Parts: sequence; C-alpha cells; structure tokens
Amino acid sequence: MKITATEEYGMRCMLQLALRHGETVSLSELAAAEGIAVPFAAKVLMQLRRAGLVAATRGRNGGYVLTAPPQQITVLRVLEALGKPLFDSSFCSQHGRPDSQACSRLTDCSLRPVWAHLDALLRRMFEHTTIADLAAGERRTDRHLQERWPLVAPDRQAGATRPGAARGRGTQ
Repeated sequence: MKITATEEYGMRCMLQLALRHGETVSLSELAAAEGIAVPFAAKVLMQLRRAGLVAATRGRNGGYVLTAPPQQITVLRVLEALGKPLFDSSFCSQHGRPDSQACSRLTDCSLRPVWAHLDALLRRMFEHTTIADLAAGERRTDRHLQERWPLVAPDRQAGATRPGAARGRGTQ
C-alpha cells in the first residue's frame, strides 16, 4: 500500500483541525504546523472542502474548520476524498502486457483475491478509526487499533502463532 503525499498531508491537516476543533485555523497556520508549502496545503484543503469535510471562511479571520465533530469523521472518508482505493476492479485492465490491453491473468489470477481482500480489510479498519481516535495521540491510537485488530505474528521458536508477538508481547 502506498500513501500519497496528498493523502498524508490531508490526514495531517485534518488531525490539526481535530486538535483545534471548533476553532477556525488559517491556511498558513495549518501549513506551518505540518511543515508543508502553503500552495500544497491549499490544494489539499480544497479537496477536503469539496468532499464536505472542512468549511472555509474568507477574510481577515478566515481559515478552515471541520464540518462535523472529529468522532464522526472516519479515516476512510478522508482517504476517499483525497485518493483512490488501494484496489479497484479496473486495476487488472490497466496493467496488461505491452502487446495487449488486458492482463494475461484476467481469467485465473491468484493475486486478485489477495489485493481485493487486503483492500477490504484496510477499508474496514479505516471506517472504524476516526480523526478523534488519531487526535488522542500515538499510544492511545495504537491501543485502539490493537484492541480492535490485534496483531498476530508467528512464534519463530515454536512455530505457533501468538497474539501481540509483533509488538514484543508474548504469552506468559
């Protein structure tokens, strides 16, 4: 999965607005807080505004504000406003051989279900994670994700799997 710069900075601008919920935050303040160029921040915020996630006010005290409480804005909704899905049905027709329009594996592709399943899992995680969850800080966000989607990694010594192994927590 590749996160574009637009998606990354859009999420970071939304997080800044969540941290200052109810305040109107100027474009220059948002750009400075995230270390991004003002023109790029303006482009990202325009996409978020078109998607109805932020409202813009003009003038001396103008800026941006969330259109809903951070608890009601999901990561999925933000990512959908800023980019494309990880996998969509047109992917296979876009990645054909140079001598053909279509992929040689259109009828029997063992990768297609992997990408589709991964997309579905990520979408589910993103739709159950809100901007408010992210605004709670790294540790609380990690805890929220671990409670909902615990990581399971193989136990290299015993060949079994154990919950939390990827985080350095073993069974006792």
